Amino acid sequence: MSDLLEYIAWRGDLPLEADGFNEADAAVLARFSYIPFEYFEKPPREEFVTVAELARMSLSDQRLDWEERWKLRDRELMEALAGSRRFGGLKVGLFMSRFDEKLQTQFSAITVRLSEDRSVLAFRGTDNTIVGWKEDLNMSYLCPIPGQESAVEYAKAAAERLTGRFIFSGHSKGGNLAVYAGAFCGEEIQGRVDAVYNFDGPGFFDNILESPGYRGICPRVHTFVPQFSVVGMLLGRDEESKVVHSVENGLHQHDMYSWETRGPKFVHLGTVTGGSKFVDSALKGWIAQMTPEQFELFADTVYKFMADTNARTLHQMRENLLDTMMSFARSLGDMDEETRRAVIECVKLLLINAGREVREMAPQERKTTRRQG
Repeated sequence: MSDLLEYIAWRGDLPLEADGFNEADAAVLARFSYIPFEYFEKPPREEFVTVAELARMSLSDQRLDWEERWKLRDRELMEALAGSRRFGGLKVGLFMSRFDEKLQTQFSAITVRLSEDRSVLAFRGTDNTIVGWKEDLNMSYLCPIPGQESAVEYAKAAAERLTGRFIFSGHSKGGNLAVYAGAFCGEEIQGRVDAVYNFDGPGFFDNILESPGYRGICPRVHTFVPQFSVVGMLLGRDEESKVVHSVENGLHQHDMYSWETRGPKFVHLGTVTGGSKFVDSALKGWIAQMTPEQFELFADTVYKFMADTNARTLHQMRENLLDTMMSFARSLGDMDEETRRAVIECVKLLLINAGREVREMAPQERKTTRRQG
């Protein structure tokens, strides 16, 4: 199976002038934004450096081997980019990173110059930190979140600094930020945006979908989701979603390294799986039955429990499962009766709604089975 790394190997000898920018290129740069540049001795902020230079910095920095966000395949990605004629000489800069536990925000973006008159603004998705996860949860009842406001601020600053046209790209929450930035960066800047690539990022509330800014950018938004999508199915969108084939199962399909490529494109499928539709419908039905205040209380309570574990990332919580469970028990005991009752009621609503979806989907599954038989 071909994937993003094999795409770089296959197309890496052709510069962008010889073969134009495509969806696989946008995905490569969306994944590139996850590299933890903030840990570099000299992050590429004001001064632009080449992708190859950044790759050499990352591959020689042994500290990254202990950083949870530095995936093994990220090392392979940087090795591939360093030796690629297509990507290696591209200039990178304007790196921004914000992490604020009090504001519950995790934001990062970087700019890649494709030429003197065209640049890609790549927005990082959730980075496995508990704060980043909470900000994702906040998107279910709050808009704008601080990360979305930072994305607009970043787009405006980049447009003021750079000339020419833009492409916005991002994966997961980064995809949502890319679309939001394109919608609310202002009419003049929006006119300079050629395309927005959203890779399995969540959608928006109706008031955003009905806004002039979103309607203005919507025809230029390219959204991709794997066949079992959860994150990318949340909330709403008006643009068409292209379904791509992933070799992983379940939630692991969210990882773009698992998406199959064929030439300069992903392998496209007709629709998401029944399981993805089930989860999407169950979650949307659950959220719809709660008031924003109820969901906020639920999200804040879950976040407090996670913060009480003293873990910084979800990985650390899994690694210390006993401490996590003990913290959960303490959190339940420390809740006042009203909060405990409200949280239990939210969980009951989720289970009831999921059960309703199972009952409604079962007859359809039986009909499908009879037709196939």
